[in-house]
Amino acid sequence: MIVDSLTVDSVLAPASIEELADAMAKASRTIAPVGSGSALSVGNPLGAIDSVVDTRRLNRITEYVPADLTVHVEAGIRLGELQDALARHDQMLPLDPWNGRNRTIGGIVATNAQGPLRTVGTVRDWIIGMTVVDSIGRISRTGGRVVKNVSGYDLAKLYTGSLGSLAVISEVSFKVSPRYQTTATARLPVSTLADASAMVRRIRTGPLNPISFVWLGPENALYIRFGDTAAAVQWQLEHLPGGDWERFDPDGEPAAWESVRDFYERLGDLVVRVAVSPSAVGDVLKRFEPAPWLAHPARGIVLMRLPPDQIAALRQEYPVVIERAPLEVRRQIPAFGIRGAEHRLMVEIKNAFDPDHRLNPGRHVDGENPQ
Repeated sequence: MIVDSLTVDSVLAPASIEELADAMAKASRTIAPVGSGSALSVGNPLGAIDSVVDTRRLNRITEYVPADLTVHVEAGIRLGELQDALARHDQMLPLDPWNGRNRTIGGIVATNAQGPLRTVGTVRDWIIGMTVVDSIGRISRTGGRVVKNVSGYDLAKLYTGSLGSLAVISEVSFKVSPRYQTTATARLPVSTLADASAMVRRIRTGPLNPISFVWLGPENALYIRFGDTAAAVQWQLEHLPGGDWERFDPDGEPAAWESVRDFYERLGDLVVRVAVSPSAVGDVLKRFEPAPWLAHPARGIVLMRLPPDQIAALRQEYPVVIERAPLEVRRQIPAFGIRGAEHRLMVEIKNAFDPDHRLNPGRHVDGENPQ
């Protein structure tokens, strides 16, 4: 197996958390946790890699209590399998990463993966607890197994998005949601950036409560989705701001969002993620004129194709993370680009949780020199 052009000496495939802990305790060199393998281009290039921990045999639902709206799953279970189990009780986990149902839960959590459902919250918002194994094989638990937990250090939020650089995520506890009684999608093509920005502002500041809202460009197409009771969804459709909205019936709705997913894939090999206030999304697009882009205007997130030589200029004004990029680009440009006290703090966290830098060394901010 090869990761970031580095050859892996061994692949560990534990079937239980105890086997994972034992394997970690016995491993003497660097380790990279891997699930479905679909996010290996996220983050900085690995500095070294000797062993891979393949989590896909950790694929059980360890406990599911529909009446409590909680579910506890091992990290290697695929999102689609979990959603199918929840659907049998008319429940769901509101996660919808761009690369879909085949992602493992551990990979989704480790990369903080998002998708069209971003308006209902991020991965962190649905986690209530977590079990992890550290670099020397110690098992630890954070959070709890019920929705209402005692306040304290919420380490699950720290592990989420850490790219497996602090510990190997082995089990995650989620709160879940009842399935929407009905959903509906509408699409609006808008002629100019200014007109699209004005429409976005009307929706964002109005009474509507979409579960998905994206803005694709440069064609300036707005996609909006509602999920609720039938009456609530119908009310929102009727109160869309003026415009020639195309509405999709239930049979056409999946195809509409599949086209949005296809658009995300067509953004290219080098995609950056810009975080701004929701009101500033239009200003970013007007100033930098990316082509193409995909924005979550209600959340202030812009995903866009950008030449490598423009990333530094963009970072002078906005927080910018490289969403995905070829290895040669990631070797030249830091994935996170953070500086100062923020960088020092995150390196100190890495040193505290993984003092020997055995877990995904260099993948997170420990692989960057502040610029």
